[in-house]
Amino acid sequence: MKRKINNSPKNQAFHLHAKKTLGQNFLNDKDIIENIANSIFSLFKSNQKKYVHEIGPGSGALTQALLQKQISVLGLEKDQRAVQGLKETLELNYPNVFEVIQTDVLKWTPKMDTNLNENSECICIGNLPYYISSEILFWFSTHAKHYSHGIFMLQEEVADRLIAKPASKAYGRLTIRMQLFFEVKKLFKVPAHCFIPKPKVNSAIVQLTPKPFSFQSEKEDHAFGILTATLFSARRKMLRRALLQLLTNLENKYPGKTAEFWHLANSFQVTEETRPDAISPEAVLAFHKFFLKYN
Repeated sequence: MKRKINNSPKNQAFHLHAKKTLGQNFLNDKDIIENIANSIFSLFKSNQKKYVHEIGPGSGALTQALLQKQISVLGLEKDQRAVQGLKETLELNYPNVFEVIQTDVLKWTPKMDTNLNENSECICIGNLPYYISSEILFWFSTHAKHYSHGIFMLQEEVADRLIAKPASKAYGRLTIRMQLFFEVKKLFKVPAHCFIPKPKVNSAIVQLTPKPFSFQSEKEDHAFGILTATLFSARRKMLRRALLQLLTNLENKYPGKTAEFWHLANSFQVTEETRPDAISPEAVLAFHKFFLKYN
């Protein structure tokens, strides 16, 4: 089959006008695109099938670079215009190794991909829209068992939150969740001028490697979310103030358990005066398990 001529802008598989309502900013720097593609390629074992799920392939710049490295790609794209463009270019030029489907990734699950099985390894990647990046990271954490790694482009401020240390300004609920689920690495910075249109802030590439951790149920996950919300709604108060209502209810129902809680907290070098934003992810998880026993 004759390959379709690419008359797209520099480094894009085809021309696509960025839609502000979808938070689209298309990467258009050849060196950065190649660096990202190489970072993804290096994560695969030499003898295994190279397969990725790409969230929001857009105009196909990174997708094209991956396909050129013999990496198979399933594109998960919300924008119907992008889906049509990808079908008319990359899906035509790379049959059997590239497919794009129109979907909202937050409503999609890896189980819908019949190419995945218990023995396959897949990497999830994406240039995540700034306005919805936290929701997609949460989605990725709930489906982490299906992936060997995640490689994501994020607003640099969000990337810094993922690697933040306790007691730092960037440390928060998202930090705790992502560090419990993943080994997190910030690989490199991507300046704003590397995109079209140029965003107001810089971006960064992060690598997420799943840990052998998950919640047992959606109910437990929800309970963990409530605890972290409680803690970080009062992040600069002392812990005894932040957990006052929760501990009062616990003591009324189970006398003596408040003392048991503080004994547990002390084992993590956490006292009644410790501020919530100085508590490690491991300590927060231990508190969650403690309260879950008496819920």
